[in-house]
Amino acid sequence: MVHIHFHDLRHSAASELINAGVDLFTVGRVLGHKDPRSTQRYSHLAIDTLTVAVGKIGRKSA
Repeated sequence: MVHIHFHDLRHSAASELINAGVDLFTVGRVLGHKDPRSTQRYSHLAIDTLTVAVGKIGRKSA
């Protein structure tokens, strides 16, 4: 049996939003964060998304 906590769902939602290109300010508002530092814990996901995007520069579609 898998134990899922409410926080796990919030983290998953934040991850999905960031990976979909939603900015951290908006993600924080969706999660109800009053302090932007609470949302910054997810910033590594935004950086990963940017890295993938930059890696696509100059590539031709097949």
